[in-house]
Amino acid sequence: MKNIKYILILLLAVSLFSCEDDDIIKLNDSNYEPASNITGFGSTLNISKDIKAESIKITYTPASYGVDIVTTHQLQFATSNDFANPVTFDISAADDSFTFTVGALNELLTESLLLPVDVEANVSARVMTYSLSGVDTLYSESVSFSTTPYLDILFAPETFYLFGNGVGRVAQNNKLKFNKVHSEPDDSWTIVWMEANGTFKLCSDENYKGVIGKIGDADPATGEYTLGTTDNRGEDIPVPGTAGYYTVGVNLATNKLLIEPANIYITGPTIGNVWPTSSVVDDNKFKLDAENKKMFLTKSLQAGELRLHVTHPYIGDWWHAEFLFFDGKIVYREAGDDQERVNVNAGEQTIELDFINQTGKIE
Repeated sequence: MKNIKYILILLLAVSLFSCEDDDIIKLNDSNYEPASNITGFGSTLNISKDIKAESIKITYTPASYGVDIVTTHQLQFATSNDFANPVTFDISAADDSFTFTVGALNELLTESLLLPVDVEANVSARVMTYSLSGVDTLYSESVSFSTTPYLDILFAPETFYLFGNGVGRVAQNNKLKFNKVHSEPDDSWTIVWMEANGTFKLCSDENYKGVIGKIGDADPATGEYTLGTTDNRGEDIPVPGTAGYYTVGVNLATNKLLIEPANIYITGPTIGNVWPTSSVVDDNKFKLDAENKKMFLTKSLQAGELRLHVTHPYIGDWWHAEFLFFDGKIVYREAGDDQERVNVNAGEQTIELDFINQTGKIE
């Protein structure tokens, strides 16, 4: 009886699979049906920076190989109907649909398809389906739509790096990631040591993706630089000319960058419960130790909670750019809740900050 069972299983396996050649598996007597009925793009897909966080949902009828086997569906885009150079969107399908943000699509259009911004383009999309190794990949009929990519910063503020001889670092060992400004999603900042001469650019990861510089000179009135675009990545940004710590701010809404000397202040309980803007005075401001590349403040403090913050034109309120150090390591508040408190004793204290190594101490 067992032998009969094994023979039946073998016959079933042979009936399901036969090889047309050495590489392609054909599922016997089954009809291959690619995905179909792609909806959600419309004839014109309107996208803009104002709605970059909104979702787009694309639905489809899934492909079938005629038998119950595992399949994977992916969305592809191209600038021509023949899909000569397709780009596969790195998103997963769920419930016979793809859901992604306007911002994610815009990044694919500008960074992968290399479409210019503010120019209407015709784009084709299709669903690609694959299964077991060696089984044919299926492609749906394509759908076409028009859309106009928009200018957006080429990196996410929590991940981009500065690099260049003016900041003395390469991306692979750069600890100078930008910090989010609390309650201001378009703004970010970082404090960086800049040499007396040299230049720098920005990039979005340690492999130098999305390298971007400046377009033109700084605005003579504000000192702001206009950042590059997908069409013009821009030139190197010069350092100010005097070695020291500088706060670099980026405003994503205006695509601007502003460099100014680092302005760091103590505030709150340890200085008699004096808060900004009253506490933003020279007596509470950290000074530069250029020889040792550190910032320091020596001051008689009251016992209490330590509160430190940075000021910059792109930072709307003092608590939007707070930071502290824990076990010697600087930690930024960014978009989070109040940080844990660091309590100090009364008496004269020296607070020392090293933004190259991202460390702090109080003695």
